[in-house]
Amino acid sequence: MTNEDLVRYLEGLGLKVEVLNHTSGKWIVICDFRIASGALRGQTCDVAVLWSPQVPYVAPSAIQVRPHVVAMGTRNAQQSPLGQDWQYLSRVLRGNPTPKAWLVHINTIFAEL
Repeated sequence: MTNEDLVRYLEGLGLKVEVLNHTSGKWIVICDFRIASGALRGQTCDVAVLWSPQVPYVAPSAIQVRPHVVAMGTRNAQQSPLGQDWQYLSRVLRGNPTPKAWLVHINTIFAEL
């Protein structure tokens, strides 16, 4: 898998994706992501995944969300390097990092909050 594979996969599903160049690095941002299950079901937020520079691809250890979805300092949430509007949710993608696995991982994170 590559970062570009992830972007193409998400766009192929009809999701709006932006690549953000920020002082903290390069990010893949899913805009207006609709949360499918859990206590936050039906809400939308932006979800950012750090662009992985490693080959083969190594999944970053967190996602970033905007707006905040839990109280800061709870549920492994902390300040994001993307700024105050964003929240860092420490969650590791286990297993083979495929685009489909990334989307399942993001949905699982929200379902568990």
